[in-house]
Amino acid sequence: MMAKAEILIRNARVRTGAPGAPMADWVAVAGNRIMALGHGDAAGWIGARTRVVDARGATVIPGLNDAHLHLFHGGLALADLNLAGVRGVPDLRSALDAYRARRPGLTFIAAYGAPYDLVSSDRTPNRADLDALCPDLPFLVTADDFHTAWANSAALRLAGIERGADVGEGSRIILDANGEATGELIEFAAMDLIRARNPATARHSAAARSPLESLNVTADERAADKAVLHAAMSHCASLGLTAVHNMDGSLYQLELLAEMDRDEGLPVRVRMPFHYQPGQGPRDLAHAVRWRERFATDRLTCDFVKIFADGVIDSGTAHLLADYSHMPGQRGAALLTDDVLQSVVIEADRLGFQIAVHCVGDAAVRQVLDAYAAARAANGWRDARHRIEHIELIDPADIPRFAELGVVASMQPTHLPWTPEDFLRLLGPDRSRWAFAQADLRAAGAAIVLSSDWPVAPVEPFITIAAALTREPWAVAGGKDHRIGLALALDEMTRAAAWLSFDEARRGTLVPGALADLALLDRDLAEAAAEDLPAVGSRLTLCDGQVTHDPEGLATPVPAHEEA
Repeated sequence: MMAKAEILIRNARVRTGAPGAPMADWVAVAGNRIMALGHGDAAGWIGARTRVVDARGATVIPGLNDAHLHLFHGGLALADLNLAGVRGVPDLRSALDAYRARRPGLTFIAAYGAPYDLVSSDRTPNRADLDALCPDLPFLVTADDFHTAWANSAALRLAGIERGADVGEGSRIILDANGEATGELIEFAAMDLIRARNPATARHSAAARSPLESLNVTADERAADKAVLHAAMSHCASLGLTAVHNMDGSLYQLELLAEMDRDEGLPVRVRMPFHYQPGQGPRDLAHAVRWRERFATDRLTCDFVKIFADGVIDSGTAHLLADYSHMPGQRGAALLTDDVLQSVVIEADRLGFQIAVHCVGDAAVRQVLDAYAAARAANGWRDARHRIEHIELIDPADIPRFAELGVVASMQPTHLPWTPEDFLRLLGPDRSRWAFAQADLRAAGAAIVLSSDWPVAPVEPFITIAAALTREPWAVAGGKDHRIGLALALDEMTRAAAWLSFDEARRGTLVPGALADLALLDRDLAEAAAEDLPAVGSRLTLCDGQVTHDPEGLATPVPAHEEA
């Protein structure tokens, strides 16, 4: 007797994502696997308890995978004040007043997504600006790149840093001529002094400072942090995402996710790294080995290593090969020396880890490519799929090295600045030709995977895809057209992202026998204009064959008493 599907989605436009495979009209799921796909009549797969979903001509795609985001910060951002698109004091005041009116009883206000010209076109915010808007509560505003923040006087007092503090190399609390904090905080160590005083972020901040430790927290605090993570993952599932790479590598967050995985199941597959910190050494990778063994379920893994090589261009902390155009004599700095970086990369590679390194500046990209080359020389060839994250600026001589070394370019189309003129001013016209050089990397044979870096940018995957399809050319000599087509953008957030996770044999495409990770969208992508793509959503999301998003009740189980 022919086996019957548990879920059958028909009257659909099924994009399988498998190279060379035709589209289909329907897809049948049983357990956690794709049973079959086909054209025409699917009645033979329907049994008494089959949940039949009419797609009404909409598109079905493999589950989307965001290969670079931050779940806890993303979950917090769902409730924090979003300042994306806000410019000028009147707009900021309006946004802040509306936010406070919706949330009476606040004791701390956290905002994110702010442009550097939030209050003025010729300077960044300061404590006086924020005091005038919010004199009574601690107020912390994080820049849209999450590498700079601005605090009011109440927040500075709360953290005890009105006259600064020692935050180590690579981070700064900006002081005025009188030694008073201006309110500007550069990089994570400085920002975390205030985040540690925000009740919503205190434990996450502590975990970031002590990533190898389990935190001693109350049951209520643990439950509150789980709720933030659950909200983030459920939001991802609602967008058609079935897998994410959560780039926060702390033991505390891993333990929370492991408990949720055991007790209730995770709405998305979560892959996390061991986050190597300055001051650690190759021996500390023994923790990564233990975490790889401890966290290894079908929904939660910790099997790669993350490193920071530099900061970001806007704050002048990205490491460049030549001076910033607006700051003669300044090139940023490497967060790790060549010797330290290479020793850690060589050992992590020897231990069989994939490595992902944050590199924004062209000097950082070169330093890390050199480290990957050193690892290959020391350990021999293997299919490591090492990664470089962001690559906002690259020297043209380093572009072919990605394919030569098998290094993956992990890039975010939504990171392009809203006002490219200001960004280009930091680099100069000649060097700007090699900013966000996705087309050049593709032409040189580099593997590319797209992601959001949520909450630095929106997590909605079709906002990322739309940005890749509609990127405006910059007014720089010799610049390429970096726009790509829909099929390639989808591939780089489905099949390629599964490949990046070494899981391409099981997911990333819709073929018989593959894991049932898929999304039924709310329209036919073939008929959607590029400008409409950011609004594309999911009507039904399945992860591992389980329904993780179904607001319309499309796949409600058939009650036993209704069986034929």
